[in-house]
Amino acid sequence: MIALAGAVMRHLGAQMVLRRVSLRSASSLHWPAVALGAVSTIRYQDAVGALKLAAGAFAGAAVTIAIMNYQEGSQDVPAVKTVQNEPVRNETVVYRRERQILQVDAGQTHPYTEQVEVSDDLDDEAPASSFKQSIKQALIKVGGFVTFASREAAEPEAAIAPRKKTGSIMDEVDDYLWEVYQRVPVKKDGTGDFTWKDPAAAKRMGLALQDYVITGMDPEFREQLYHAGKAMDAAGVQWSMLSAFRDDYRQRLASGFKASVGNSLHGGSRRTGGYGHGRAIDITGADSNMHEVWQWIDDHGAKYGLNRPMPGADPAHIQQRGDVHRIAIALRDSRVGSNTEVVAAKASTGKTRVAKASSR
Repeated sequence: MIALAGAVMRHLGAQMVLRRVSLRSASSLHWPAVALGAVSTIRYQDAVGALKLAAGAFAGAAVTIAIMNYQEGSQDVPAVKTVQNEPVRNETVVYRRERQILQVDAGQTHPYTEQVEVSDDLDDEAPASSFKQSIKQALIKVGGFVTFASREAAEPEAAIAPRKKTGSIMDEVDDYLWEVYQRVPVKKDGTGDFTWKDPAAAKRMGLALQDYVITGMDPEFREQLYHAGKAMDAAGVQWSMLSAFRDDYRQRLASGFKASVGNSLHGGSRRTGGYGHGRAIDITGADSNMHEVWQWIDDHGAKYGLNRPMPGADPAHIQQRGDVHRIAIALRDSRVGSNTEVVAAKASTGKTRVAKASSR
């Protein structure tokens, strides 16, 4: 019906156009063109109308099919429950399958077997028991699995041994300062725990920790610390060291308020000359009484050629002060005696032992 009505309307429109054209004067020179335009208009309107009709039918069919599919899908698919804010769990599950029971040398049965692949390059003549023993030593059990032990667990790295005593007049001083250093095994301050830094620096230089932190300091400075420390001990002030000698590498690891690398009195290469010439420490209290230790240095440090130059910015920093050479010699004489021949004899004995040890 809709198509029939459209055709009738198009036919009436065409007749009206022809009537308008027939009213024009026969003497007009453009009537062929007008007639041709009218015919083209009729054809264009027919084509557009047909396309509109086809598009409408297609759209209606598509909507009908979509509605039918939605109704069928809603009946077949169950509703999915959505859980909000539920954490996603990422789990790994290992299933172990029971295998055939095997007999071993000891006559025991095991419901599970562990397989270890070994090299084919084995000595066929070696006893089986020796081979099994070597495998057991190379393997460790982790939970229910067997794996090869790490190299560190199998062969622990040997610690660097301290230097042997040479009979030097400084052995007494070094042993005491090492004991003081160990009174506070955990080295930490406002920047955090830095206990690992001294051992790392010592290992890098191939030295034992004692030889690094203590022997790395200047002998005269060690003499001053020895006598000042003994006086503090006698006064009931338990003291220790957070840091002693520091080379350039160790200075680079330091945090907080510090001198530039190479310019530290702790042992900077430019400032002091490096190992064996450190002339500063960071002092602390062995019983968390650091303020008492600092106050003692302020009151009595000058007698031993020591002071705290930066009590505000770096209160733990202790360094030499005054005529340190004269003070250090006087302190050493008070410890070993003023007889220079005895001192020279002890020093030469130490050199002789060092020479014998190096020749071996």
